[in-house]
Amino acid sequence: MDSVNFSGWRPIRFYIAKGQVMVDWIRMLDEPMREPFFQHGIQSQMQHPFHLAFRRQTPLHDLLAWHERSPGLDPSLVIFHVSRCGSTLITQALAESPHHLQLSEPAPVDFLLRQALPSGLIDKAQVVRALRAWVSAWAQRCDSASPRLESVSIKLDAWNTDKAPLVADAWPEARWVFLAREPLSVLVSQMRERAFFLVPGTLGACLEGLSFQELALMPHELYCARVLGDIYGAMAREFDPARTLLLDHTELPGAIETDLLAHMRWQMPADDRARMRERITRHGKHPHQAYVPDTETKHSMASDHLQSLTAQWIAPHYQRIQDLRQSYRPAASHPLVEEALP
Repeated sequence: MDSVNFSGWRPIRFYIAKGQVMVDWIRMLDEPMREPFFQHGIQSQMQHPFHLAFRRQTPLHDLLAWHERSPGLDPSLVIFHVSRCGSTLITQALAESPHHLQLSEPAPVDFLLRQALPSGLIDKAQVVRALRAWVSAWAQRCDSASPRLESVSIKLDAWNTDKAPLVADAWPEARWVFLAREPLSVLVSQMRERAFFLVPGTLGACLEGLSFQELALMPHELYCARVLGDIYGAMAREFDPARTLLLDHTELPGAIETDLLAHMRWQMPADDRARMRERITRHGKHPHQAYVPDTETKHSMASDHLQSLTAQWIAPHYQRIQDLRQSYRPAASHPLVEEALP
């Protein structure tokens, strides 16, 4: 283990080669990634010849050994969401602080949650160790002159809410936020510009009891409604009142400061908080645009067919989430707010 030293190196990818899980590293030091999504940040970094030239590929056990030798911070917040609900605005708001590391939908975490176990190359305990080690390798500074790192958040892909038990095993102390939105707006948004995970086949046989062929032949509006319904259903099923703050899109952007910071038990410095307040006035993914509520616009664009699909496949799960929010929000939030206040 003494020979393992990855100070200043960051793991950007897992892959399988020669019958084992491998890790791809780049030399990145403490350079911040402010892009809305992890993969966009990596693509930006890879445009620099330095980062293309300085690469390392190692077996997974070297990453695990580096975690033991140089442990970084664990996440203080894990963000689950239903897509198109304001989750990017949350990560961009937190990223205004140089003392915070945000990891937004990192593909390496999706690999560990969805592909590692089916590969048969590593077991559940190793997946949990790898999750901890991957975040740890990012959540540490290598230069004492860099701003001190105080907190870390990780936003999972929307389709990974059903993997919440693995996340709980990896970081038992981390707080969670479940962010939902009334489903008709989400479905309309996805039908206007469909995310890749709502193309049949990209998530595998994701609807129980249906084959790939049946999924491929399913009308795309129905497929999207059923996959989204499963994500909302997983959120209602995996809700844990002991660790989870349930937020709704209607509470954004104000709840980021009033509820979320207290929930993650982080005292954001005053200067950073001022920048965060300015950032949340603008669009999450397009910061040059002002943040404008668009729920009414999306409802006006909804066809009768989309309204019917929403009512059948998604709305019952959303109502369950709303019921849980009403039942647990007061009891869960007030003590946390008091706990975080000086």
